[in-house]
Amino acid sequence: MSGGYNPNEMHYNDAAVGLSNSSDRYMEEQSVEASTVHLASYSENETRDNSQMVSPSKDDVVAEVEEESYNNLESVHTETFENEVENEDQDMEEEEEELEKDHSVDDQNEEYLAEVGDMNCYCVPFYVSGFRDFLSRTKAWTFLNKEQIFSAITVAMAQIPEVVSSALISGVHPKFALHSAWIANVVTAFTGGRPGMISGPTFFMGVALIDLVEKDGVGYVFYAVLFAGLLQTLFGLLGFGALMRMIPYPVMQGFTNAMVLIIGAAQFRYGRVDPYTEVTNDPDRRLIAFGKSWEHITDNRSSWVENWPLIILSLHAVVAFTISWIMPRITRAIPGPIIAMLFGSLFEHLVIRKVTDTRSATIRNYADIEVSYARPFFNYDDVHVPGFGWETFQKVYVAGLTIFGASIVESLLTSQYLDEITEIKGVRNRVALGQGLSNVLCSTFGGMPSSGSLSQSILATHTDGITTLSTGLTGGFIYLFIGVAHSLVDNIPLGSMAGVIFWVLFKMFDWAALFSSIAAVLPLTIRDRIHLDCKISRADTLIMLTVMALTVCWDSTVAILIGVLIAVVVYAWDSSNRVVVEREVTEDDITSVTYNVSGPLFFATAQSFIDIFPMDDIQYDPDEVVILLEGAEIFDSSGMIAVKRIYDRFVEAGKVVALSTLSPTSRRLMEKCAVMWQGVNFLEIEEIDDDEEIGEMKSVDQIESYASNSIDEN
Repeated sequence: MSGGYNPNEMHYNDAAVGLSNSSDRYMEEQSVEASTVHLASYSENETRDNSQMVSPSKDDVVAEVEEESYNNLESVHTETFENEVENEDQDMEEEEEELEKDHSVDDQNEEYLAEVGDMNCYCVPFYVSGFRDFLSRTKAWTFLNKEQIFSAITVAMAQIPEVVSSALISGVHPKFALHSAWIANVVTAFTGGRPGMISGPTFFMGVALIDLVEKDGVGYVFYAVLFAGLLQTLFGLLGFGALMRMIPYPVMQGFTNAMVLIIGAAQFRYGRVDPYTEVTNDPDRRLIAFGKSWEHITDNRSSWVENWPLIILSLHAVVAFTISWIMPRITRAIPGPIIAMLFGSLFEHLVIRKVTDTRSATIRNYADIEVSYARPFFNYDDVHVPGFGWETFQKVYVAGLTIFGASIVESLLTSQYLDEITEIKGVRNRVALGQGLSNVLCSTFGGMPSSGSLSQSILATHTDGITTLSTGLTGGFIYLFIGVAHSLVDNIPLGSMAGVIFWVLFKMFDWAALFSSIAAVLPLTIRDRIHLDCKISRADTLIMLTVMALTVCWDSTVAILIGVLIAVVVYAWDSSNRVVVEREVTEDDITSVTYNVSGPLFFATAQSFIDIFPMDDIQYDPDEVVILLEGAEIFDSSGMIAVKRIYDRFVEAGKVVALSTLSPTSRRLMEKCAVMWQGVNFLEIEEIDDDEEIGEMKSVDQIESYASNSIDEN
């Protein structure tokens, strides 16, 4: 390096430390000027004091100036960087405060938007503070519950034809069924114990009213529904919903599959609706004589429509079924049934009716769903309502009992079925209570009886309507459709409705039960050949098929009762063969014998247990007899009497007998009838150690005291 000041070298060094922008160049020039002034001052001082100090070299002066300039530039950069960082931090804090201010409502909404279906969005965590807060909460709530809203719209549109069919089956005006549908859903949403369960008039409710309407008139229906509702309310308050655990699973399978057949058959009613005429809601035109279940459902009194209308209706059904089946595999943002009904309506009115001269039947051709507001039943001018008295009660109590039984059975079985497929357990007593209160209110405002609708509940579940909010909104949309927006539903083709219901039935049918029933009747060699490894007992198959047949051809309540009865008989018969008695005589002590009894002792096994100890055999037993009941369980008085007779039979043979090792439940049952055991010996066995036991004979009073203490300890 040369000894003089080189500006190019200075620029090179500045570039090395990153001075590339205009501000850096400006500071560089200032530094160079300062360095020049410093050099001039330094030279002048050097001349004055030349005699006192040695003049430094020019290279040292340049190096010192460059170092000082670099330090000055570095300090300037550091100060500038710190200012920029401070400004950026301040800007970020201001932006965060602005964001918190703008989105404070959304952040607060997170607390009450934690659960789908909540209705407290305007009061949690605090009440609405203004119009902006109201709009923000409404938007957030709507976005969170969009599945529940879409599901409610879907079910509301699909339930309208079903409840109209139930009214036509029973012979009453459809307005009574439509009012019951929205009332039942709203009431059960607030009082029912099963989220997502849809209620309303069903086919069984319509069949239950046929006799009463035909003999006495529509005016008596309200009293019958009121009586059934009060019985249902009492049923729920008394906690009788626990009786549902007595219903075996084959009964449930039979009922579900029977409902598939009945509801599927009901869709064929639409093939008898003339698409060129509008109905006048004549309640007598489809009333059919009682006793032929399929005629109630399929309406065999009327004739099929011919040619193209029937073909187009079938085409609508196939397309709607296909869309409902495919759409969940593509997206669940909008339920497939809504798209199916919308597509069917547009295709019917924009293509078929515009291009051709033919058409298919819509809801408008099936029934007029435009009804007036709900009012008490005694304010209807077209219905004569008799005064209430003993004579009126005699006419309605049979129908009321029928409605009560059918509604309770259908509602609780629907709740249990939903428990299984959603793994969300409902409260059965609250389900019964909610159905009872809804029927009381339905009767008050002139409606038909309602119950849990299995098909509509399955539709709600498969469209993500799993909360009570969905149930309540279903009732609200039904009221909206029949009161204000009926023209939207009137134009939906009946074929599209049928296709959606067939898709629901396809989901609802228990296909595993079908294959299990087939496997139950096939021999093992054939099952192994076709790899059919799903066999169930033939008794379960018999129960399921019996319930199916009786539900379809007779009545659901009777079918359930008979199915439970068959299951009880089958269980009792199987248990009667499970009592085992083992006789033990040791070689060391041939003066005693021990009988070890295991199995259930109740009415079905009592006689077979007695027959194991014939007098001709026990008279040759040793003199000391111990009857061990450790593996046995006494369930009723028949079991106790059987044990007492065996004891007496040994005593009559001159033996010394003792009963030993009773189970706590058997001992508790025997203590309640201590008179029967007067004079009976009980052997108490106490364990001293692993190798030694001691037995002590006790009287009945002593064994009672011992049993009581043992029970308390347990």
